[in-house]
Amino acid sequence: MTSSVIINSIGTAKPIASKILSDAFEIPQELITKLIYGAPSVLLHKVDEKLADKATKTLSQLGLEVSVQDASVSVPTNNTSYEISVYIEDIEALPTVTRQVSEFLGCSLKEAFHLLAEPSGIILGGVSKATVDAFSKRVDARVVASQITNDTYTITLQPDQDVLVQQISKELKTKEYPFVNISYTDSQRIWRKYGTSNKITICNESHLRYELLLEKVNPSNPRYKETLTTTIGMPEEIIDTVLANLPVQLEEGITIQETIALIETYKMAGLQCSCRPLATTDTQVNINPIVNLEATRNLLSQFITEEELPSKEGQSWTSPYIKKLIARYIESKLTEIQTSLEINA
Repeated sequence: MTSSVIINSIGTAKPIASKILSDAFEIPQELITKLIYGAPSVLLHKVDEKLADKATKTLSQLGLEVSVQDASVSVPTNNTSYEISVYIEDIEALPTVTRQVSEFLGCSLKEAFHLLAEPSGIILGGVSKATVDAFSKRVDARVVASQITNDTYTITLQPDQDVLVQQISKELKTKEYPFVNISYTDSQRIWRKYGTSNKITICNESHLRYELLLEKVNPSNPRYKETLTTTIGMPEEIIDTVLANLPVQLEEGITIQETIALIETYKMAGLQCSCRPLATTDTQVNINPIVNLEATRNLLSQFITEEELPSKEGQSWTSPYIKKLIARYIESKLTEIQTSLEINA
């Protein structure tokens, strides 16, 4: 009887596993990597039982989740691929998550940080559900996985591109800009035609993050106060003040699926909400005033050149344009030393 050795998941394996397996089984490393990230997949087919057992032991020692089955049984197939993005809710965990992504992908900390700081937050593409599950267990952040062909997309352009906006508007048969809820097929068609100009950005809407805004309350609904206090966590003594100053943000950094579900849930409790995507463009941090020059410079120097750092205690200072993720991290760290600042919208 012959056997098949199946890789069911990357499990806890590190990227070096692909190199070890490539050398051990004389299979190109690129193919091994594809098999691991595309699991379940067949590593060895129609091999004798002794070799299958040896391979299984080696794979398990590397942290891969594996199984052996009779070679006459149909082998598993995986035709669904996913993109994975990460959103770090607790921005203090940024160094930890950067290290975890680096270890999972086998890339440098700098490369991992670059991936996390990109507007989409997309870390991996073309991987299986098993890889999604394994990745989710190994990072201290929220993970979103989507099937790109089933997703919708937002298309934006750089400023002062009115002519190009009009051209794309005609092709998409819409006058609304930014172009939202665009199908995968249409977004790819637009990208193939205009993407080389470097004037266009296409974002997968599944990986955008949203804020939920409370717009209006129906006071005749008996559930609205209980929802505000119990579900949302708003202190009862400030409800009247909040309602007099609507709209107010209820949630930040949630997915579109979560946003839609919450809007429907809150609607039944008499809360009328709206949503909008969080800005993904680069931003600036305004500090007023600098209260601890040394600590502030030490923090900012991780992301900003020496020439652009603040130079005087007590001064007001505006950063150059930086990634939103970096701005969030700077805000969190400077708040710890009682520094007043704001992030430009």
